[in-house]
Amino acid sequence: VISGAAPIAPSLLEWYQKLGLDIQEAYGMTENAAYSHSNPKGNCKIGTVGTVMPGMDCKISDIGELLVNGKATMIGYYKEPVKTAETMTEDGYLRTGDQGEIDPNGYLKITGRVKDIFKTAKAKYVAPSPIELKLSRNPFIEQVCVVGTGMPQPMAMIVLTEEGMRTDKSEVGDSLQETFAEVNPTLAKHEKLKKAIIMKEPWTVENEMLTPSLKIKRNPLEKKFSPNYDKWYEDKDPVVWS
Repeated sequence: VISGAAPIAPSLLEWYQKLGLDIQEAYGMTENAAYSHSNPKGNCKIGTVGTVMPGMDCKISDIGELLVNGKATMIGYYKEPVKTAETMTEDGYLRTGDQGEIDPNGYLKITGRVKDIFKTAKAKYVAPSPIELKLSRNPFIEQVCVVGTGMPQPMAMIVLTEEGMRTDKSEVGDSLQETFAEVNPTLAKHEKLKKAIIMKEPWTVENEMLTPSLKIKRNPLEKKFSPNYDKWYEDKDPVVWS
C-alpha cells in the first residue's frame, strides 16, 4: 500500500505494521509526475518518504528546501516563463517548496513547508509540521495547527475527535497536558509549546479551512484566529477552550 499527499502519524503506521501491512509513504509533485521518492517495499522507514527513485536526483538548498531533478521533472510551465523561472533553478532543479532532511542511508524526511515556517518574538524560526505530527499521537486530536508568529512561545490550535468531544473536559485537558509533557522535551527551547487551544468547530473544506485534499490552510486559519492569540496566550490555564 502506497500513501502520499500528506504525512501519516507514526503511531498509525506502527498500528498497521502490527497487522502485517507496511504502508509505503512516498513523495512527489505534479511537476515531476509524482515520481521522486518512495519507501522500498520491505524496508520502510517510518517518519520518512523513502529514498530517491531511479533516474532522479535530489539535494537540499541553503535554506533547507528540497530540490529535485530527473527525467520525470518538467521543463517548465506552458507559456509561463516568469513562473517557471521562480520554480526552477538555473541548473534545472525543481524548487519543491518543502523543507527536508536526508539521513546517512538516503531516506528523506519532510520537515515542513518553506512558507509555513514562522518566527517567534525571540527571532527564532519554527517549522510547525514536525511538531504537529508528534502531537497527532494523542487519540483526542483530530486536527492540529501550531502557530506562534511574534509570540514568546508557540501554541497548538486543536480540533478534537468525536471521542474527544464526548469526553469530559478535564480528562481531555489532562491527556493533552501529558502529551505536551512528552513532546516539549524533544523540542528546542524556542519551539516548546505554551498552550493548547481547543477549537469550537472542525476545519472543513466548506468553511475554507481545508484544501480539497484535506490539508490545513494555514493562512486562512491565521487570519481568522490571530486576533485571539494574545487573549489565549495570557489565559492562566494551559488548555484553553475557545
